Amino acid sequence: MGKNWQSTLLCTLVIVIWGSLYISGRLVLQQIPALWVLFIRYALSSVILLAAGYHTLQGRIAIARKDWGELFFVGVVGYFLSNAALFLGIQYSSASFASLINSLTPVVISGLAIVLLGEKVTKLQGLSLLVAVAGAGIIIGRPTQGVTTAGMVICVFALFSWAYATIHLKKLTARYDPLLVTGYGMAIAALLSLPSAWVFVRATGAAVSFTGTVWMPLLYTCLVCTALAHLLWNELLQKLPATYCASFYPLQPLTSMVLGVLLLGETMTPSLITGALCIVAAMVLNTLAARRTATVHRQMPGIWHPKRPTMNDQR
Repeated sequence: MGKNWQSTLLCTLVIVIWGSLYISGRLVLQQIPALWVLFIRYALSSVILLAAGYHTLQGRIAIARKDWGELFFVGVVGYFLSNAALFLGIQYSSASFASLINSLTPVVISGLAIVLLGEKVTKLQGLSLLVAVAGAGIIIGRPTQGVTTAGMVICVFALFSWAYATIHLKKLTARYDPLLVTGYGMAIAALLSLPSAWVFVRATGAAVSFTGTVWMPLLYTCLVCTALAHLLWNELLQKLPATYCASFYPLQPLTSMVLGVLLLGETMTPSLITGALCIVAAMVLNTLAARRTATVHRQMPGIWHPKRPTMNDQR
């Protein structure tokens, strides 16, 4: 019983931390451009995750040459482009909107797997996709104050680029420890972010202000929301079924919405609340569909599935 409670609390904690990322990110973006935030976040986190991977794997952190192309693609599209778009989306919309759109990731991954990989769609998956589209349509069709058209487009781009990269990421994490793949992916994104941030600041004249008030949300974003959360999530996924961990995902947008109201003064409109309920319902349906699929796979001999579930439905 004690271990069950501990696992439940840790799953809840990690998802709440990821939900708070949108709040801390918006606070940081008021003083530091998105690409600089991305560089600092991934430079620090990649070092911590690779060090943890080195310790856990007893120094076996090499990636086969044949897999570096796929890893580079994941680093560029998944960690660099999609997360740069995510932070820009937070900047030009709201924490609640960005979180709600991004929380559709597991549902979109299921849809892409059906289209690109030829996976069969179950009734629950089909229903979750329809409910998710309805929820997203309600939110985008009647955006709240402060959500620009550019912000909406950028958030949707971030969603689909991350979901597409995750399909490739899952192939890598079936062969390598997730800490290793995530650490290398973040390192690639950090290397790309530094020159991009420098060019952006020189071209636009954007102000970069590392004042006392920005350090707490910046370090929280980098160390807690990224490094610590991924370490905890990886540990949980090695001990618990992926579908059980995924059942906590609906807490993420709810956390962002509550904190957005309390800390950022964001407003909750009827359309945002209705859309949020649809998205949460879609996430629940998608999790139930994944559980049924996992149960069928366990009951059918000869069907392969990874020994270790992955942690890459989150950023």
